[in-house]
Amino acid sequence: MRDEPIFACAEANPTQQPRCNPFGTRFLKDESRVFDHNAWDDVEWSEEQQQEALKIVEKQKEVKVDEEKASKLLEKPADQWDAFYANNENRFFKDRNWLLKEFPELDVNSSRNLENSCVSILEVGCGVGNTTFPLAEANNRERIFLHSCDYSANAVKVLKANEKYDGNLMNAFVWDITEEPPADAPARGSLDYVVCVYVLSAIHPTRVHLAIANLTSLLKPGGMLLLKDYGRHDLTQLRFKKDRMIEENLYCRGDGTLVYYFTMDELESLFSDQGLVKDVMHNKKALLRLTCESLKFRPVFDELLLDKECRTIKQDLALEGSLELLYVLLYEFLVGSGLNRCSSKLKAVISRKSKQLKDAESALETKNRGINSVKNAEKDTTKVEIPRYARINTLRWSREDALKTLSDEKWKISEVSSDTTFAERVAALKEDEVLIDPHIENLLIFPQSGNFHEYWMVEERYLILQDKASCLPAFLLEATPGSHIFDTCAAPGMKTSHSAAILNNKGKVWAMDRAADRIETMKSLLEASGVTCAAVFCGDFLKTDVNNKKFNKVEYAVVDPPCSGSGIVKRMDEIIGGEVDKGRLEKLKNLQAMILKHALKFPNLKRAVYSTCSVHEEENEQVVDEVLLDTYVRQNFELKKEVLPNWKHRGLGTFDFGQSCLRADPKITLTNGFFVAVFERIPKEAQDEDET
Repeated sequence: MRDEPIFACAEANPTQQPRCNPFGTRFLKDESRVFDHNAWDDVEWSEEQQQEALKIVEKQKEVKVDEEKASKLLEKPADQWDAFYANNENRFFKDRNWLLKEFPELDVNSSRNLENSCVSILEVGCGVGNTTFPLAEANNRERIFLHSCDYSANAVKVLKANEKYDGNLMNAFVWDITEEPPADAPARGSLDYVVCVYVLSAIHPTRVHLAIANLTSLLKPGGMLLLKDYGRHDLTQLRFKKDRMIEENLYCRGDGTLVYYFTMDELESLFSDQGLVKDVMHNKKALLRLTCESLKFRPVFDELLLDKECRTIKQDLALEGSLELLYVLLYEFLVGSGLNRCSSKLKAVISRKSKQLKDAESALETKNRGINSVKNAEKDTTKVEIPRYARINTLRWSREDALKTLSDEKWKISEVSSDTTFAERVAALKEDEVLIDPHIENLLIFPQSGNFHEYWMVEERYLILQDKASCLPAFLLEATPGSHIFDTCAAPGMKTSHSAAILNNKGKVWAMDRAADRIETMKSLLEASGVTCAAVFCGDFLKTDVNNKKFNKVEYAVVDPPCSGSGIVKRMDEIIGGEVDKGRLEKLKNLQAMILKHALKFPNLKRAVYSTCSVHEEENEQVVDEVLLDTYVRQNFELKKEVLPNWKHRGLGTFDFGQSCLRADPKITLTNGFFVAVFERIPKEAQDEDET
């Protein structure tokens, strides 16, 4: 293990180069061009974009916080947090269940931690334990000791009052980390990890170096400080209006708490001054971008590797048999920024054959099959622009509260019709506009933004990011509060969450899925969304006894079975050359039909919605056609005919029931590809007439 302390930084909002307007839509307006310039590109802003950002900051300076108020805020910043926690207690922030994904180092069973009998962690700015308790639950409690500090005494008081607080495994204390550690702080040189999530930005920039020095002194040799914080010219900084800027890049929020926006150079300098060295920059999005970009050029790379001068590259021992790694190296060499970031060992894989590779690529280019042919083909392709849909989580607040809060935060809210101008209006969305969707109740339409998932309303699940088409099934059930709904293939739980919101947590949603790992994901999602009426369990729906008396109250069913997912715009198929497997579609069709038929046998079922995120007829109209031919179904159910009449894109006209079904298409409905059919029980009197 290296002796120097280390800091690993999960960069929350790096300086980014936008494709167009850098504010609001600065990250990615056209999602189909995700690989051009986007929220995770490691590139410099253009001079024009930098100047535009600086103009906004200069405008903020004209209406700064008055000196008297600023002085009070800076004098005792802990007072603002004390007031915050006194008012909100443990109701505001949600548990950070993403921590082990963002910082896998915190997994006590990771190879890094296996040599330690006990892993010692300090959470700084612990608040009410939104990091402490998830870490305790995710890890082996016998191998972890958690120190938690905050400079709000009220926050620490709430944390220690939590029934999950265990004094044998945890130590919570009050500490302003810019001051010397108190007596109840961990000993110097005793910690394996210090976790700072949005902490340093809450400190005046002239005192941050003191905080880092104090925290570093607590680390063991080789210990790590894990950081996630705000970056300079983040969207939240540029959207501050008047009376918010205190000093350069230092602001106060509406509740008086402070927030500072860093540059990476600034952070690296601060940490290196205290003897910390950067270990890794967690940037999963950048890795995804590089991987997908490489695969996009795979047809060219495959042809190059068939060339007699280049084919031996695949056998290079440095690759350890990884063709995917070779694709990345070829991409960086022929398309990307070069191989300077590679190890000398990997760089040599390409440099030994660099001339032959370039010659072979030039030869392909003369046949219009080289690198430029892929770039040009992409330019000529009509791109699909899907906005950002967010459902108001009515389990957290009302529609009225949501719209008022958005308005208070300077969003301009507008109604939009469902007619032919819908697409034009959405395409013209400005950075600060929100549209109220004309089809789905409580659904809002925001402009695309690369970091919208970090918006506080989304992080705290007041708004739930969900594609519009995916909202159709629960909405079209038309269930009423107090009803029982069965979600047959429920994970990851978006439709379950939507169903529970429609019921207002009154009644029950039976949520089943056969994948145990997805069940755990669903439980976390539902808990975070405030769902209390869901009964979540693992099982095979086809083996479920629908006549069990506990399901006697089930009147509605969501049937969204496993499908090809061919309607999802961001799928990798087009990149990796995936083709339709007719055999797989046939198997899926059979499974989908069986699940739908089984769901329709709930004895008191009134309505079922069948849906897929597929564009294939086999999984959609053909399934409906087969199910309608079933004797039991034909005698008891029919397709609802007037389903969402203002939805213009209907099922295929080659089926006589096509107009009764809904289809969604990225180019027409500005959603992912989707299919929906609503089955309704035939009234008893109508059944009797048919029998007569």
